[in-house]
Amino acid sequence: MTTADGTVIGTTQIRGSAPRNRAFNVVLLGDGFRAAEQASFDTACTALANAFLGTPPFNELAPAINIFRVNVSSTDSGADDPAAAGGTGATVRTYFDSTFGGNGIRRLLLCNAATALTVAAAQVPEFTTVLLIVNSTIYGGSGGSIGTYSLAASATEIGIHEMGHTAFGLADEYPYYAGGDETGQDHHPGPEPGAPNVTINRNRASLKWRWAVNAATAIPTMTNPDCSTVDSRPSPVADGTVGAFEGAHYYHCGAFRPEFACKMRDLGVPFCRICRQVIWNRIGPLAALTARAKTPLTVIDRYPEHLDVFAVASDGRTMSNWWDQSSGWAGWFQLMGGIASPGGAGSPVTAVARYSGHLDLFTVGTDNRVYSAWWSSSGGWSNWFQLGTLVARAGATVNVLARYADHLDVFTTAADGRIMSIWWDVRTGWSGWFQVSGGVAAAGATVTAIARYPFHLDLFTIGTDNRVWSCWWDDRSGWSRWFQVGAQLARPDATVTVVARHPDHLDLFTTAPDGKIMSTWWSARTGWGSWFQVSGGVASAGSPVTAVARYSNHLDLFTVGTDNRIYSTWWHDTTGWAGWFNISGGVAKPGSQVAAVSRVTEHLDVFVIGSDSVVYSTWWNASTGWAGWFQLGIT
Repeated sequence: MTTADGTVIGTTQIRGSAPRNRAFNVVLLGDGFRAAEQASFDTACTALANAFLGTPPFNELAPAINIFRVNVSSTDSGADDPAAAGGTGATVRTYFDSTFGGNGIRRLLLCNAATALTVAAAQVPEFTTVLLIVNSTIYGGSGGSIGTYSLAASATEIGIHEMGHTAFGLADEYPYYAGGDETGQDHHPGPEPGAPNVTINRNRASLKWRWAVNAATAIPTMTNPDCSTVDSRPSPVADGTVGAFEGAHYYHCGAFRPEFACKMRDLGVPFCRICRQVIWNRIGPLAALTARAKTPLTVIDRYPEHLDVFAVASDGRTMSNWWDQSSGWAGWFQLMGGIASPGGAGSPVTAVARYSGHLDLFTVGTDNRVYSAWWSSSGGWSNWFQLGTLVARAGATVNVLARYADHLDVFTTAADGRIMSIWWDVRTGWSGWFQVSGGVAAAGATVTAIARYPFHLDLFTIGTDNRVWSCWWDDRSGWSRWFQVGAQLARPDATVTVVARHPDHLDLFTTAPDGKIMSTWWSARTGWGSWFQVSGGVASAGSPVTAVARYSNHLDLFTVGTDNRIYSTWWHDTTGWAGWFNISGGVAKPGSQVAAVSRVTEHLDVFVIGSDSVVYSTWWNASTGWAGWFQLGIT
């Protein structure tokens, strides 16, 4: 009945190795297990840990999860089972005073939550959430400040469901309270539930999970024709369809859930997409990101004390992380449910900061359409929206630049290789897509753009003949024709990297068919130079060259070498090119890209996808040199 009816024995960490202060720490307590029954509690904890870490999305988030078992002995076995709630009338002496029959419902399993939280805090001060396992085969569980579940059939499923309540604020999606077709549960009375996975709103434009609803999906997706009973009909749409399905939050009608089936409604089925996203948003910032190996990373320095990093996860999710000098790294999170095209090396998320309080993002979606989203310091993130009807190459890169704060120019390649552009201006909105001077890019090639002046653009790509081509735009004369930049052959999937150290000078870098790192330059006074190999460098197949101009007479270059090590070199106008050197022992995925940015002239931040597919970073400072590599996620 009280803590006098048992003893706290001790704590064992049974899963995980993440730092406790940067992890999702699950504490498992036992009630109604006598001293001689602790082995049964240990077995129950192992079963829960295995099921939990095998359930999406927890399986992907496992590197950020620790699980602790706290053994507690009770005087008696089991839990109270009040006759008034249909139970046996049993009364037992247990440490946490567990009892079935909460609110007169036998399956509602409660305990002394204050005692449970006190024990959890004493044993694992960094705990995130607590589950109490009760030694009874009577079906029961509950969610609240702690979750409870019994050892009935499907025990681990009950536990994971209850954790949905306790750790993530998810609501029950089933359409009854006590069970069946009881009276008083016909129509949800309102107001709008605070939980993220249920709603009384049937308006598509303001639906909580509108970002995940396909335009072709009806809202509501399924309604109950008889509100006096639970709707037992099958789903009218395919499994996994996100919409608005009536019957949720304990009511037959008037409340909607995101998918027909979800673990918050039925045991033995997966969490729906919305619940998975909520879980990701909670644990994801603590986890290292497993990224697509060859999909480029994007790094933006909106101001010197802040970085925004964009990546694509191995399953295509569009992801971001940010760093601020005052708070450090925030952790990875998914961008509005976006999924990027998997073709080729995979479409990256590209970004531009038109000013310090605003970001514009672009990618190619799984339907090979071009999508954009934006963030502002005042309004947060928008949803992804489609830019016109252009069908892009699967896996294409969308390059964007802001010639001035109220204008964007966007470039990509169509499915047939045509080089396409669209622009946005604050006064007129989005234009339509158009082909740039008849240009066609080689399969896998990207379009690179740079604005040397607000009224001038230079474009570069690899043509179908595997030569480097360029054209330019000027506000007085419009688009020029494409012209060949020397006779240099390039890899067909190569990127042409370009930097403008000052407005009347360009430096170009690309990779030859044999991987040699090649460069040329243009000056307003002398025109184009000849192509030359940069310090004997050779890049891994598919790896581009990244270049940063920290000041007008200095360049820093980065790439992945043929041994998959991460290399850099530099050029200065007084000393010329240095030799290539490996950065802090770093090793990358073959064919991956090195992203780099200079927040201030004497500092570099460098990012890469490591050999284990995790995103890593390092930095260089003129006063201290190169730092070691560290994971972006668990730090």
